[in-house]
Amino acid sequence: MGNAKSVDLRFVNVAQVIDLIYADMLQSQYVIAPDVLADTRVVSFRFDRTKGDIRDGLAEFLGSLGFGVVTKNGVDYVFKRKDEDQKEPDKQVFVYSPRYRTADYLARLVQPLFSGQFTMNRSVAAPAGSRARSDAPPTSAAAMVDQSSDTMVFLGSAKEIAMLKSVLPQVDTKTGEVAIRAWVYEVSTENDRTTGFQLAASILGGRLGLSLGSGTVDTNANAFRIHTGFLDAAIAALDSDSRFHVVTSPNLRVASGKHGRLNVGQSVPVIGSVSYPTSSGAPVQSVAYEDAGVIFDVVPTVKDDVIDTDVTVEISDFQKTSTGVNNSPTKNTRKSETSMTLQDGEVVVMGGLSQGKDSTVTSGIRWLPSFMDGRSVSGSRSDIVLVLQVSKI
Repeated sequence: MGNAKSVDLRFVNVAQVIDLIYADMLQSQYVIAPDVLADTRVVSFRFDRTKGDIRDGLAEFLGSLGFGVVTKNGVDYVFKRKDEDQKEPDKQVFVYSPRYRTADYLARLVQPLFSGQFTMNRSVAAPAGSRARSDAPPTSAAAMVDQSSDTMVFLGSAKEIAMLKSVLPQVDTKTGEVAIRAWVYEVSTENDRTTGFQLAASILGGRLGLSLGSGTVDTNANAFRIHTGFLDAAIAALDSDSRFHVVTSPNLRVASGKHGRLNVGQSVPVIGSVSYPTSSGAPVQSVAYEDAGVIFDVVPTVKDDVIDTDVTVEISDFQKTSTGVNNSPTKNTRKSETSMTLQDGEVVVMGGLSQGKDSTVTSGIRWLPSFMDGRSVSGSRSDIVLVLQVSKI
């Protein structure tokens, strides 16, 4: 077939067509790649050399099948084109302005659904020296989150944009808010074995006729729940007892996942680190301010059925330091950190923080020996009891 003017092949695989054309018609050196030889597609090929150049016809034939030809040192190499060598699909731009959530939150949430990367820019123009991902394939999506205007700009295929339009409204929802009512009591229990929590349980169970569990409170427990309708009556019962002293009663409105904080007290300067600017200069002491007093901090997380609530209660004060660091005061702190799950509007009563103090009074005549003096020892104890209600708004 070396002098054949035409070729007509019916129902043969691609590799056989290429081999026949190069060996018998072009009679040139060639190499066929393994992935071309492995192609099992069956084709028919007919070409008349009197009506055109066989090389042009072969190039168009191979291109239609996803193959290419490159010539090096007089040898034709037939290879299969990679996917990225194919025509890149058209891309579109989609701009989304969040309604309830931040663009940063939405980008991190939907990022795993797309091959591109959401970049976080604080201005519309990209920062100096920044650039897009050069290693990303041409078909990958790209997006920008402008934190100054809280806007998402997405560049990708029509399919990706359609999916983004479907997903974003489902995750861009209201975060929810809660109303928090709390009463922090300091309870004086003198020096007996009854804790402030047990005393509160006894008062609420006796005066209001509440059923606390099986009718008695477990001495090892430090929390119980009461019905919402008894809240005002319960507070009135505790307020009427002289042993219960309200140290703070915050009413807060807090968004889901945010901190609600109330601090009644003062910021006390405390000496921090000491530095020496020069080898012969005087030392320079830094001063930090620490809060003291009554600190109430709460972080609610609103869910469909429950409210996860993290509560921190701290009661602290400062006194003169009697140790080696006399220039800085000592902070006395009672602090409780609790995580709980509450129903909407549920009321919980908690205890667990106690502090005891012993005092000794000495009396006698100055000129008599000290062992003849009279001594009286008295003790006092105080507990912290928290009454908390969290309601959805």
